[in-house]
Amino acid sequence: MVRVLHLFIFSTLVFSNYLANAQNKLNNDSIEHIVFLIGDAGEVQNKSAEVFNAFLKQVKPIENKSTIIFLGDNIYPGGMPNKTEDGREEAEDIILYQLNRLKQSKAKTYYIPGNHDWNKGQKDGLSHLLNEEQFIEQNLNNENEFIPSNGCPGPFKINVSDHLVLIAIDTQWWLHKFEKGNCNNISTTEIISNLRTLLNNNKDKNILIIGHHPLKSKGDHGGFFTLKSHLFPLTHFNKYLYLPLPIIGSIVPFYRKFIGNKQDITHSLYKKMIAELTSVFKEFDNLIYAAGHEHNLQYYNQENRHYIVSGSGCKNGDVKKLKPPNFSANKKGYFKLCYLKNGNVFLQTFGIVNGSEKLLFQKMIPRFEKNITTHNLTPTNHVRISH
Repeated sequence: MVRVLHLFIFSTLVFSNYLANAQNKLNNDSIEHIVFLIGDAGEVQNKSAEVFNAFLKQVKPIENKSTIIFLGDNIYPGGMPNKTEDGREEAEDIILYQLNRLKQSKAKTYYIPGNHDWNKGQKDGLSHLLNEEQFIEQNLNNENEFIPSNGCPGPFKINVSDHLVLIAIDTQWWLHKFEKGNCNNISTTEIISNLRTLLNNNKDKNILIIGHHPLKSKGDHGGFFTLKSHLFPLTHFNKYLYLPLPIIGSIVPFYRKFIGNKQDITHSLYKKMIAELTSVFKEFDNLIYAAGHEHNLQYYNQENRHYIVSGSGCKNGDVKKLKPPNFSANKKGYFKLCYLKNGNVFLQTFGIVNGSEKLLFQKMIPRFEKNITTHNLTPTNHVRISH
């Protein structure tokens, strides 16, 4: 028993030292590209500034080889209304705070849509989405920073660097029952076929797939609710409303856990989307899927496929504590992916703790077996290829 304990302690120390050495060795020359993942950041400045201050400080010294990705729900509560509608001025204020800060950086920026950008799935969701896309791109040099475009589902591919491919999909498109973009009447079967083709054509590279909705989650959209949610359900709307409602308070948590609305993993449409996407993902072992939606931080390692939930750009919510090798935290924060020239990916999670940034989790993801050996790599210009 003593020998086992000593072995465990020794292994832990060796692994901790390995991570520490890995972090120390991440000098500028060893990095091919860095991606910052921030989701659900669409609140007013005083709610989002902490995370913005934190990640932009990290971006600054390596901005020439960095990409910043916003994982949807970019403007609360319902995307960008028409110019004559209520809420337009507030929506512009929210997104202009983000854009004005981002324009000060040389890092490339991309936004993808979430359910709130589609006006929470309402009838006028497409117009709110298109207004937002136009506004963002007009304020970011009229380039194609909002992807996929025009209310279409994707997949939309970008060559970030020689050995890193970004693929964007609009997961709300799957769940939206009203008017969508004019996308040649594309079907989910065609979307999946196009995605499989893209993945197969890039199986020798690292692939980062981004979509707003997570495929794995232990937050409230995944059916996890604390005892507080059952006893004091009104705190979901106002954190000070501690009015006990036993039994009655359990109706919504049980409904969302076992039946769900369209934004919950248990809903039939959402489950169908997960099944369709994972049926493709399981054929490849060189990908990371990153999403927002849940207002927390989560990481899952499943058979060489890695799932990230980074949806706490301006608010945080409950999440089940996950056991290693997985990770979760109920904190505002973001993920940072360092793609190294040797093919490895160094993943880090940063959270806001007592007003300051703190490293919460880190993991070295080894070079995927199918990746080609990478020698003398240098970042290339972003190339946009629409599919």
